[in-house]
Amino acid sequence: MSEKKPARAESRTEQARSRAARRTGPATPLTRERIVATALALVDTEGLNALSMRRLGADLGVDPMAIYYHIPNKGALLDAIVEAVMTEIDCTADTPDAPAEERIMFAANAYLGAMLAHANAMPIMLTRGPNTPEAARPVEFLIGVLRDAGLSPSQALAGMNSIASAVRGAAAMVGASGTEPPTPEQLEALAATFPADEFPHLTESAMCSQDFARDFEFGVRALAKGLLMSRTEENS
Repeated sequence: MSEKKPARAESRTEQARSRAARRTGPATPLTRERIVATALALVDTEGLNALSMRRLGADLGVDPMAIYYHIPNKGALLDAIVEAVMTEIDCTADTPDAPAEERIMFAANAYLGAMLAHANAMPIMLTRGPNTPEAARPVEFLIGVLRDAGLSPSQALAGMNSIASAVRGAAAMVGASGTEPPTPEQLEALAATFPADEFPHLTESAMCSQDFARDFEFGVRALAKGLLMSRTEENS
């Protein structure tokens, strides 16, 4: 009879942890909020590939099956992570009597800041919408800003989507590079690879100094001005 191979050391450790958790219970009560906070912290530090119900259970000190009592499946967990990021957008810092363009700029910067604070969660943010009431509050806020500015409901919805797309694109660009902007020397070397007679505008633009915050504000303000002009055109 062949000798039975011993279980992997890692498996024995996980089994021991699970038995201890079931016997003594978690050090603190297991709640949805605690699960989501632990999941987001795991993604922040180790990336999305590290996120699994087994790993989450280990970090929480509970049997992974206990998580399903609070969050039914992996999709619901991802939605909860989106919610956790979106709730970091502090809409209460808005100034209701400020010009519409400034309120739009505030909303865009707040959304961008929340996304950049959780760069490892960006793939979730880019592929899953705000599917819970708490996650949708910033969406409601921005639509309200545009409605206050005089846009129709359909214009406000389209405007919100346009601004959100600009923010998500900017966040994805920064998150994908993960580096500082190129130096003038790097830009000059890059420009030299394109024949100036064929790419005169690209060559000229490549030599301009790049400032992400300045360029982001320029783009959002241009978008805001266009939306506010559309409001005037529809009402005229």
